[in-house]
Amino acid sequence: MQHLDLQRSFPRNLYPSMKDAQTAAFAAIEPEEGIIVLELPTGSGKTAIGYTYLTALKRLGKKRLFYLAPNKTLVEQVKTLHPDVSVAYGRNEHPCLYYPGEDLKADEIPCSMLGDCPHRVDQETGETHAAGAIPCPYLQQKYEAKHAGGIVVCTSAFFLYTVLFSKEFEPEGVVVDEAHRLAQSIRSVLSTELTDWKLARGIDALNSVRSEQVHTLAAFLRRMKSLINKQAMGQETLLEEDEIKHLYDSLSKVDPEALEADTRQAIRDGELDVNDDREVLKQLEDIARSVRRFRHALRFAMTGATARGYPLSFVIAYGKTEMGERERVQYRITVKDYYVVPIIKKLLPENTLAYSATISDPEVFAFETGIKGAYHSISSSFPAENARIYLPTNTANLAVKNTGSKRAKTRMLRRVAQAAKQFADKGHRSLVIVVSGEERTKFLLLAEEEGLKTISYGNGHTARECAKLFRAGEGDCLVGTTANYGEGVDLPQQIAPVIFCLRPGYPNPFDPQAGFEERRFGKRRWQLWNWRVMIELLQVRGRNIRSETDLGVTFLISQQFRRFAFGSLPKWLQPSYRGQLTFEQCVADAEKLLNT
Repeated sequence: MQHLDLQRSFPRNLYPSMKDAQTAAFAAIEPEEGIIVLELPTGSGKTAIGYTYLTALKRLGKKRLFYLAPNKTLVEQVKTLHPDVSVAYGRNEHPCLYYPGEDLKADEIPCSMLGDCPHRVDQETGETHAAGAIPCPYLQQKYEAKHAGGIVVCTSAFFLYTVLFSKEFEPEGVVVDEAHRLAQSIRSVLSTELTDWKLARGIDALNSVRSEQVHTLAAFLRRMKSLINKQAMGQETLLEEDEIKHLYDSLSKVDPEALEADTRQAIRDGELDVNDDREVLKQLEDIARSVRRFRHALRFAMTGATARGYPLSFVIAYGKTEMGERERVQYRITVKDYYVVPIIKKLLPENTLAYSATISDPEVFAFETGIKGAYHSISSSFPAENARIYLPTNTANLAVKNTGSKRAKTRMLRRVAQAAKQFADKGHRSLVIVVSGEERTKFLLLAEEEGLKTISYGNGHTARECAKLFRAGEGDCLVGTTANYGEGVDLPQQIAPVIFCLRPGYPNPFDPQAGFEERRFGKRRWQLWNWRVMIELLQVRGRNIRSETDLGVTFLISQQFRRFAFGSLPKWLQPSYRGQLTFEQCVADAEKLLNT
């Protein structure tokens, strides 16, 4: 490939000067060819680096350039920073024009059954099905992503379905932001679920078109209920291979192609009307797609699905003995695609730049994500004396296996509440990160007893809404789980200079994915689990330090952190670590730093 001119491609109209980390990143990228992996410190201007990389590829004549973000919020953030890029969203973000006046999204209508939709956009020509019709917004953006010469910003989910599943085009350049999250993002997208409620609705819809498929689908529903009643009432249960095979054999008798053909025939015969029977058609479309996808996913949950023999997916069963007044689902089977490395390798072209502030171990990162290439860790110009990472000597080990861990956890949560109140009295707000919902509830009760003004989600308020209120000044302490506030919530400029992280989020031994990984990797699973908690730690620590001028401290409470905390820190941050002070000494040291 020709030389990338990153200096010339840097958007100086948006950024008058380069940061030191950007200069170092460009120096690392330019000599390399193929996939490049960068560990970039917080506040280094990662978005501008990715934008510059794609702009340089564009100057070399490359097309179909994509910037991948893990969620819609970050897609919008990139668009705000770089207004000239295009954005692409999923079907649920676009209105359907076929049913005017009903305010429906594109994923709420039976699109595949509407063969004569005038708004349909030909993906080769860009023309609508009917001349002069307003183009379908979803299909129009897909066409533009294929044929426009600019940079398209989208989620990894949109990229997966458009590039891999639809196979509509091949990208020539990709940037992967927050690359450490890519594997889990793909796994969540590829999760496939069938419920008794969805199957029952499908059976009712099939009866309306007098399809023979109703009998085989009903038989599968009976088998599914029987299996769950025996194995998985009240607890998510990892199914064994013989159980999966029984489900697969039963579902294989359902013919989704015949189901769709019966539906289209009913439309032609006038038995179903695309307007009056829209909901029935949507149910039929959904059940056909679900059967096809679920059967495919089940096949890869059995031994022998690949040349190496091991399963690529796992299956979870769950049933409720009692249902709430408004609940509709009692029985559920979920297939979780696990081994996504081959998928990610297919998605990414030779010209790929993947980066994150938290890679830690490039070998484990490559094992988890499939992204393997020239690796560079860029140092930060952030002054290490502006941060502290405390691991007190006199806190408890909160590992589940430890005797008395429940009582110890309550004591530690109270100490955290007392310390947070002490900081609040001196004008320093805090973020408290726990692992489970039970821990969050317990802390909120203890904090109330200590007089600490907390804000947390629930009672009609989402985690995102509460974070916004906290940033606006409400409350002295924001409280949430790692899943909600461990990443994505930024609290710079002394909004919350104090962070308390209760314990590392090792998987629950009863969690089905943990059980699958134990079967799949044996003792090697600990390398992967340790890497994940390292990444969690680094992400949590970065919530309150987003620039070189921020001050921030992080308290690691459980002694579980001692085995890996210091080693997980990048070299430039290791001088901030304090592991030989008591909890009280750590609080005093933090107050001294924050009051300077």
